[in-house]
Amino acid sequence: MKNKKRVIPSLRKGASDQEIVRWTRKHDVFDRLDAGVSQVVGDHSDLDRGLREALFQNNTAQLNMRIPPAMKAVLRRLARQRTTDATTLARIWLAERLKEELKTWG
Repeated sequence: MKNKKRVIPSLRKGASDQEIVRWTRKHDVFDRLDAGVSQVVGDHSDLDRGLREALFQNNTAQLNMRIPPAMKAVLRRLARQRTTDATTLARIWLAERLKEELKTWG
Protein backbone atom coordinates (compact mmCIF):
# COMPACT_ATOMS: atom_id res chain seq x y z
CA MET A 1 0.00 0.00 0.00
CA LYS A 2 1.40 3.40 -1.00
CA ASN A 3 1.60 6.25 1.47
CA LYS A 4 -0.46 9.08 0.07
CA LYS A 5 0.91 12.59 0.58
CA ARG A 6 -1.34 14.84 2.59
CA VAL A 7 -2.51 18.01 0.94
CA ILE A 8 -1.65 20.92 3.21
CA PRO A 9 -2.75 24.44 2.35
CA SER A 10 -0.07 27.11 2.32
CA LEU A 11 -0.12 29.64 5.09
CA ARG A 12 -1.59 32.86 3.70
CA LYS A 13 0.65 35.91 3.36
CA GLY A 14 0.08 38.38 6.17
CA ALA A 15 -1.23 35.73 8.56
CA SER A 16 -1.52 36.87 12.17
CA ASP A 17 0.56 35.27 14.92
CA GLN A 18 -2.54 33.37 16.08
CA GLU A 19 -3.16 32.02 12.59
CA ILE A 20 0.47 30.91 12.30
CA VAL A 21 0.32 29.10 15.65
CA ARG A 22 -2.96 27.37 14.70
CA TRP A 23 -1.58 26.34 11.30
CA THR A 24 1.69 24.94 12.71
CA ARG A 25 -0.19 23.02 15.41
CA LYS A 26 -2.64 21.60 12.88
CA HIS A 27 -0.02 20.47 10.34
CA ASP A 28 2.98 18.39 11.40
CA VAL A 29 6.35 19.84 10.37
CA PHE A 30 7.38 16.70 8.48
CA ASP A 31 4.06 16.60 6.62
CA ARG A 32 4.55 20.27 5.71
CA LEU A 33 8.07 19.53 4.43
CA ASP A 34 6.82 16.54 2.39
CA ALA A 35 3.99 18.62 0.92
CA GLY A 36 6.41 21.40 -0.01
CA VAL A 37 4.64 24.14 1.95
CA SER A 38 7.52 24.50 4.43
CA GLN A 39 11.23 24.35 3.87
CA VAL A 40 14.42 24.00 5.87
CA VAL A 41 16.42 27.21 5.64
CA GLY A 42 20.15 26.77 5.96
CA ASP A 43 21.22 30.40 5.74
CA HIS A 44 20.21 32.43 8.78
CA SER A 45 22.49 35.41 8.18
CA ASP A 46 19.44 37.65 7.85
CA LEU A 47 18.35 36.70 11.38
CA ASP A 48 21.84 37.26 12.74
CA ARG A 49 21.97 40.67 11.04
CA GLY A 50 18.55 41.52 12.45
CA LEU A 51 19.63 40.60 15.97
CA ARG A 52 22.74 42.80 15.65
CA GLU A 53 20.59 45.69 14.44
CA ALA A 54 18.17 45.18 17.33
CA LEU A 55 20.88 46.13 19.79
CA PHE A 56 20.60 49.74 18.56
CA GLN A 57 16.82 49.97 18.36
CA ASN A 58 14.39 51.32 20.93
CA ASN A 59 12.18 48.83 22.73
CA THR A 60 8.94 49.61 20.94
CA ALA A 61 7.65 46.14 19.97
CA GLN A 62 5.73 44.24 22.58
CA LEU A 63 5.63 40.51 23.33
CA ASN A 64 3.01 39.37 25.81
CA MET A 65 3.42 36.00 27.45
CA ARG A 66 2.06 34.19 30.45
CA ILE A 67 4.42 32.54 32.92
CA PRO A 68 3.78 30.78 36.24
CA PRO A 69 3.73 33.14 39.27
CA ALA A 70 6.66 31.29 40.85
CA MET A 71 8.77 31.83 37.72
CA LYS A 72 7.94 35.54 37.76
CA ALA A 73 8.91 35.77 41.44
CA VAL A 74 12.28 34.11 40.76
CA LEU A 75 12.87 36.38 37.77
CA ARG A 76 12.08 39.47 39.86
CA ARG A 77 14.40 38.33 42.65
CA LEU A 78 17.26 37.64 40.23
CA ALA A 79 16.69 41.00 38.53
CA ARG A 80 16.82 42.84 41.85
CA GLN A 81 20.13 41.13 42.65
CA ARG A 82 21.45 42.50 39.36
CA THR A 83 19.98 45.98 40.08
CA THR A 84 17.57 45.87 37.16
CA ASP A 85 13.93 44.96 36.63
CA ALA A 86 12.46 41.63 35.57
CA THR A 87 11.54 42.80 32.07
CA THR A 88 15.05 44.03 31.32
CA LEU A 89 16.62 40.83 32.61
CA ALA A 90 14.22 38.71 30.54
CA ARG A 91 15.05 40.81 27.45
CA ILE A 92 18.79 40.35 28.06
CA TRP A 93 18.38 36.60 28.46
CA LEU A 94 16.22 36.37 25.36
CA ALA A 95 18.84 38.23 23.30
CA GLU A 96 21.59 35.96 24.64
CA ARG A 97 19.58 32.84 23.83
CA LEU A 98 18.75 34.07 20.33
CA LYS A 99 22.44 34.69 19.74
CA GLU A 100 23.26 31.13 20.86
CA GLU A 101 20.54 29.65 18.67
CA LEU A 102 21.84 31.52 15.65
CA LYS A 103 25.35 30.15 16.30
CA THR A 104 24.06 26.55 16.19
CA TRP A 105 22.34 27.16 12.83
CA GLY A 106 25.34 28.49 11.03
